[in-house]
Amino acid sequence: MAKKIVVYFKRFLVAIALAGLVVWLFGGMVLRSWEAKPPKIPFDTSLFLQKPELRDGKMRLGQCWTSRREGLLVVYLKGSPFEIGYAQGVLMQDKMHVLENEFLEMIKGYVPQRRIRNLLKHYIIFRNRHLSDFVPLKYREEIYGTSLGCPDIHPEEGSFYNRLLNYHSAHDVSYMMIDNPLVSRAGCTAFGAWGGATEKGHLITGRNFDWEAAEVFSRDRVVMMCEPDDGIPFISLSWAGMAGVVSGMNRAGISITINGAPSSLPNQIATPAAMVAREILEKSHNLEEALRLLRDAKVFVSTLWLMGSRTDGKFVIVEKTPDTTQVRETSGDSIVCGNYFQTPGLKNDALNTNYIAEATSVSRELRMAELLASAPGHITVGAAVEFLRDRQLPGNHFPGNGHRSTLNAFIATHATVMNLTDGIFWAASPPHQLGKFVAFDVNAFDHELPALSVPPDALVTSGEYTHVQEAQKLLVEAKLALKLKDAASALVAADKAEATNPQFYQNASLRGKALEMLGRIEEATKAFDAALTQKPAFLSERRELEESIKRIRRGN
Repeated sequence: MAKKIVVYFKRFLVAIALAGLVVWLFGGMVLRSWEAKPPKIPFDTSLFLQKPELRDGKMRLGQCWTSRREGLLVVYLKGSPFEIGYAQGVLMQDKMHVLENEFLEMIKGYVPQRRIRNLLKHYIIFRNRHLSDFVPLKYREEIYGTSLGCPDIHPEEGSFYNRLLNYHSAHDVSYMMIDNPLVSRAGCTAFGAWGGATEKGHLITGRNFDWEAAEVFSRDRVVMMCEPDDGIPFISLSWAGMAGVVSGMNRAGISITINGAPSSLPNQIATPAAMVAREILEKSHNLEEALRLLRDAKVFVSTLWLMGSRTDGKFVIVEKTPDTTQVRETSGDSIVCGNYFQTPGLKNDALNTNYIAEATSVSRELRMAELLASAPGHITVGAAVEFLRDRQLPGNHFPGNGHRSTLNAFIATHATVMNLTDGIFWAASPPHQLGKFVAFDVNAFDHELPALSVPPDALVTSGEYTHVQEAQKLLVEAKLALKLKDAASALVAADKAEATNPQFYQNASLRGKALEMLGRIEEATKAFDAALTQKPAFLSERRELEESIKRIRRGN
């Protein structure tokens, strides 16, 4: 009898193991079926025999090359979509590897549990299983070329081609979740000025791309000049391996910058905004052509687009959702783009009004409008850079460094200024928008323009930026100490942060929490009052401080 039980038990274990194996295999087959398949394209296999070679200070592969210019990494790409992609994969592989490594580490920081990360990965693969249907073939060919040119160092994460394709929707996916830490505390700001607002009537646009992702996105930004065989050449500022555009200008005098907007989880996938922007730059000579392409584009998240045209002599803002496209113009000679809708058909949406109340977009737009109005007829590229680096609230109030309601909250992954009249594109060097703005000619990319570069912000050269970094680290220390119930250490860190970065509301807020934990109630109340007076950036922070004061007073 005992032997029979042992036999049955062994058979049961074998059956369980076989069932598990079947489920695992079936699950793997399902996952692979959801992954995008590379396009089938004819190409000359001799391309794979080419080796990169260093010549004239540039690392070259065929017609393409990469080098550094005044501290910025630059890449020139020319040819068919597959050739462009393959060259980028070969020439930029080191940066692509670093970028993916740090991106994956960032995800681990937000989602430490491996099981949950895997579930999230599988969910995204499932959600994006039809992404290929909405990406034009030539861009899929380019991404496929990149995946073959760059060795895959994370095969455990699935198909490299599928990963690269999905990475192009990362900006869109993050804005689907407005509470996502990558975007909830961020806020891009852009402006366009022309005619009577600028010196000589030139068309000038500037933007801060605030996206609080891994530090590598700020450190390893890339200026890319692309000359496709079939399309208008364009220049953009982005990252290694990216086929899409978030800030760019073409040779025909069209500029595009993309800002996130309040959005909700869509019912289905569509075209990533960066891919739509790329197509517009490659095909548009004027606003009519650009707007037609944008109206026809099917997107899956809401986005704001600041577009300018040398031919039309102006800038417009397009407010686009998965369901509608609205164009916002101005009667003056300047326009400002933040992160919320203002057209009649969209401004009263509940998601939009909630975002306006909670976030910082209104403050940033008001401040940019003040700066534009302060220099009528005298806006230059240098002035535009100063605007993007501004650290004041509306009314010229300085709230301490790092305030999210200011234009420069030290969270920009990149910043650009463009002069559409002259065809010159300025890209900021790290950190954020504080480094040198290096000039590039969209008509002659190989021609260096050091005389047109804008010097680094005085914060960098004076060492004040180092103090900003120290203060930010101290605030992190204070928050961690509070989480560990170490109020004394939190108080010390908050006081040091105040000495390093005076009048910043988060110093007083954390000081109040530490004092309350220590039972020093009267001092805590004063600290919370001080934090409120110093104008917290977010509605949730103001409400938290008000609740803290009420709680203390109720206790007394």
